[in-house]
Amino acid sequence: MAQDLELKLNGTSYQITLEDSAQAQLLVEQLPLILTFEDFGRNERIAYLPHKLDIAKWKQSAEVKRGDLAYYVPWGNLCVFRVNYHSPNDLVILGHMDEETVRAIESSADAEATLSLR
Repeated sequence: MAQDLELKLNGTSYQITLEDSAQAQLLVEQLPLILTFEDFGRNERIAYLPHKLDIAKWKQSAEVKRGDLAYYVPWGNLCVFRVNYHSPNDLVILGHMDEETVRAIESSADAEATLSLR
């Protein structure tokens, strides 16, 4: 069953809908989290988890869209995509967010964000 997360950022709450997957549940197990997003090129904003998700190898390509929440397996970080992107086999899509949430993350600078179950 898909779950909703709450992202609190600069005093406002936003919703992220998780995929119904074992990989997304690995993220849920680490909640609540305090994250700081930073720019990674023009494609995404990233945040580092305190512990990598237990995903040793990933062999599925992904068509990532603006607003997708993904996990980058080699580095162990979360990614919020700002653009559509094709990943050969190193990104696991964990969830999705609406345009308002993406814009809030894009403009958050180095503000702390709290991620928890809704």
